[in-house]
Amino acid sequence: MKLQNKKYKWCHKCSGSIDKSAIYCYFCRNELLAGEQKKDAFFGPQSRFDTARRWVPNLNGLIELLPDSDFKEHYKSGLKITGRLPSMVNYERDDETERQINESNVGLERGPMEQERAIIRELFLHLIDDGQSVSQLVDTPKLRVLKISAESLEQLYELRAQSLIEGKLCKFCCEYSGAEAQNCEFCKSNFVEAPKRETRRFRKNTIGIFPLDRALLKDVLIHVAVSRALTGGGWRTELADVLSKHDVCNADVEEALRQRRYMMTEEMEIELPMSEWQKSLMFEGLDDGMDGFHSIHNIIELGQVCVHEELLEEAELVLNFAMSVADTCRLGNVQGLEIMRETLKTSGWMALSQLYETTGRYAEAESAHKNMFNMHIPMPIPGLDEVMKAAMEMISPQRSIRQADLCVKQKKFDEAIDLYKKALSALDTHENKPFVGFSKMAGLISGESPSKISEPRPEDFDVPIKMGKDEASKLANVGELINVSTAQRVGIMQKLAEVYMMIEQLPAARFVLDEAMQLGEQLNDPYQALNADVFVVYGRLCMMMGEPADAEPKLQEAIELYLSVKDPMDPDAYEKVVNQARNIYADCLDKLGKSDEAKKFRN
Repeated sequence: MKLQNKKYKWCHKCSGSIDKSAIYCYFCRNELLAGEQKKDAFFGPQSRFDTARRWVPNLNGLIELLPDSDFKEHYKSGLKITGRLPSMVNYERDDETERQINESNVGLERGPMEQERAIIRELFLHLIDDGQSVSQLVDTPKLRVLKISAESLEQLYELRAQSLIEGKLCKFCCEYSGAEAQNCEFCKSNFVEAPKRETRRFRKNTIGIFPLDRALLKDVLIHVAVSRALTGGGWRTELADVLSKHDVCNADVEEALRQRRYMMTEEMEIELPMSEWQKSLMFEGLDDGMDGFHSIHNIIELGQVCVHEELLEEAELVLNFAMSVADTCRLGNVQGLEIMRETLKTSGWMALSQLYETTGRYAEAESAHKNMFNMHIPMPIPGLDEVMKAAMEMISPQRSIRQADLCVKQKKFDEAIDLYKKALSALDTHENKPFVGFSKMAGLISGESPSKISEPRPEDFDVPIKMGKDEASKLANVGELINVSTAQRVGIMQKLAEVYMMIEQLPAARFVLDEAMQLGEQLNDPYQALNADVFVVYGRLCMMMGEPADAEPKLQEAIELYLSVKDPMDPDAYEKVVNQARNIYADCLDKLGKSDEAKKFRN
């Protein structure tokens, strides 16, 4: 078949290995626009190889076994491309250290992403294509966990060969699918319409990149029922509905209860529920000695997924179970692992806070949110724990933002204003370099009236720094991180202005929005929607102040910005936002006597 005849490139969005002619990446399903080709991925192909090497430690040696071809050169080039994020490793690792890291079991609690699996899979397929035997090469515990075997690779190779002869070529990702395929087996297009990018955050049955583990959920529910039975709780009536929904019958609980009592009588250790992935690692002897830690972490994550999937009763049972075992259960046999209990509990409190907010229990959500930061990690030096708490307080604006959001939902507006200002101060202190737009807000944050705040003096602004080419290059590498920080500031200012509008402090709201719009001028793609949000709030404010003429141009610009967003993360939610902006614009046009034009925008 000679797969080596194919030409390849690296996706400049996700660093996946794809056909050189592809106009869509079949991994991330992003369109590969010609104008963006020069913009490297945030994490380059080298990071993909680093992960793949954890599963195939001799990966570099196997690449050298390949015959000379474009594919071999493609892989060798990928080993050198680092991406826009500079390497976090500032020291040289010798070959022995590198080998120990790759062959260790630490860090295998998650499987490789599809881009990394493809690196491994395509490498072995090309070795087969060259006539080499891979039977002994793939017979390793790590590859058995990934379900990669000589048999599965041979079957895939035959399917590829058949597809190349009689299959369908996708014009988007340039890969061949079976002759009867209705959708491309790679990018999932229907061969006519371009593939739709499924943002992981909004993908059905997942949170992040993790699917809902129904087997683990069933196991946790049985554990919860057994625990209630042991304490005399009425699990049959209290949990009947949720147990039946997930195919757990009374006999399952009774059998588990019998086993638990036996283990307690024999003073045996009670094992926590485990994911199938963790079980497969332990079965192959790839346990890293942190089985308890991974179990609790997976259960907390399961609770988060349940919240995302609106399985709210299950989420509360799962998360409360996780918190109950996080304090007492053995985390593993690795020295110093006990200190990680607080990290687990922090994750649990965060998930519970999200659950309480979702169910409208805002006071409980705020309480759980505060508990996230009440870590009790013992410090070896007296007084150091207080220093650590103070440091966390200073550099954690997200803590203040979320707490402020919850205060708004409880109508604690004064407290919310203080917290948003605190978040802005924390951002500025953390970076140790005030932004121009933020420096003008210093007086407002300290309590001054907007009317008394003077224009900033020249010495208030950052002093330009002369730098050479190397320094300029390093600064360019973190340009995207600066944009993220700027966008965060703009978002906080928008929230702060909306609270001022709620309590009818309109001059303060206008002052903050003016600064937010000025700061937002530094932001372009992909922050159009953020600037549009600010313009809509500004338009609403002008309407409240009886100034529709000032609102009109900003609302018009907001709609244009919304429509310029090519691929929103959540299309349904985005459509509601755009329609809301159009209706506000229509109200503005009505007030200006432009009723006919208003009808075109009202939804």
